[in-house]
Amino acid sequence: MGTLGKILLFVNFAAFGGLTYFAAQAWAARQAASANALKHQLAIVGVPVAAPPGIDAGSGGVALGTVVSGVHPVESARPKLLEDLFAGTSAEEFAGSPFPRTQLEAADTARRKVDAKLSGLPPVEQIALLGGRYTADPGTGRVVFTPGWLANMAETYAERALVRKLADPTSWERQPDKKEANAKALLAMLDRRFEALTKVDPRQADAEAEAVKAATEAIRAANDDAKRKYGEYAALIASPDADPAAVATANRDAAAALDKLNETYGGLQAALAAVGTTACRDEGDRRKRIAHLLMNLAEGEGWQKRVALTVGLRTYLAALSDQANRFQKMAGSAEQQITLDQARFADEYDLLKNLAVWQSLLLKSQVAVRADLQGQRSKDEESVTQRRLLLEDRRATLAAVQERVAAQLVAQTEAERRLFDVQKAVGDTLRKSFDLEAALAAAEAKN
Repeated sequence: MGTLGKILLFVNFAAFGGLTYFAAQAWAARQAASANALKHQLAIVGVPVAAPPGIDAGSGGVALGTVVSGVHPVESARPKLLEDLFAGTSAEEFAGSPFPRTQLEAADTARRKVDAKLSGLPPVEQIALLGGRYTADPGTGRVVFTPGWLANMAETYAERALVRKLADPTSWERQPDKKEANAKALLAMLDRRFEALTKVDPRQADAEAEAVKAATEAIRAANDDAKRKYGEYAALIASPDADPAAVATANRDAAAALDKLNETYGGLQAALAAVGTTACRDEGDRRKRIAHLLMNLAEGEGWQKRVALTVGLRTYLAALSDQANRFQKMAGSAEQQITLDQARFADEYDLLKNLAVWQSLLLKSQVAVRADLQGQRSKDEESVTQRRLLLEDRRATLAAVQERVAAQLVAQTEAERRLFDVQKAVGDTLRKSFDLEAALAAAEAKN
């Protein structure tokens, strides 16, 4: 080969090397751009809810089944990409791997961690972690409520009120067995929230809302009936010429109405315990429920970042917005409840005031009757004392008379004995006289 050929061959090899280098650089740039685009897309939409069917992610790969930039389908991603995406997030306490492969896997891992954390705690600590904790401020003495998982997850004011009621220590101070029952009820509520993530059924989700609506309407009707019955009872006891039998009947009716109201509250409690715990309405609802559940397990920045990347910023922000709206509605419900409580307090205060007046009048009457009875009792006791003294005097007189009669009977007996002896002597003398007369008559007859 000539010198020119060698020069041309060297130039060709140099050109090929340059083209290879620039091609490798372009491929690396495209790979980095694709990886960044995929990371951006995953940060927005999150990892899949469940593993996409029919996708082979390869050895160690993660099935995605997503679309980048709206046109480029991406079936899988290398673990390294997700490790880089989730770098800096908190993998402690409720996570078991550097990154979750699916949202359901993240929820299942969190559930196992939650169960492990709760299993070693006494009922009081379980209640505090699930429902919340009541503590007294040492400075003001005011009782402060620190919400637990279920209190933060509550979707309605009534549900949050139920959780707070179950967490209130005054509910089991006089009933120790109720402490374990409240802990079991809260555990069941949390378990049902996790179970609901595995099912999508619009009909069951709608049935929850209908059950809560029916229970609320039943409470409103029972409350109106109880107010009416207590109003009738208050009107009767305020009347001075009320029939006692009618007052007693109205009292029983009012008590029965109050028992019915308590039963309806129990129905609402059962309906609220099942809210959001039967099934999700659709896939979008399931995504938001997963985000809602996971974000309320811990408040740390690292954990919140991990949840946001797991469910996607779009779903995470939607869940945050929904929760903010719920809290706003809860605040409005709380204000409304304060107004209703104040109105109910005014009604009950008037009722109790009238009842207290009636009871005071009855008490005054009973005090007067008691005073009369005590006076009569004193008179009767004095009469009994006098009769007792008179009886004792009569008994003493009777004993003296009996003693004198006994003595007289003894003397009479002695006199009768002596009289008998005299009569006997007289009889003997008469007999002798009769004998002598007979002998005299016989002698005279011989002469």
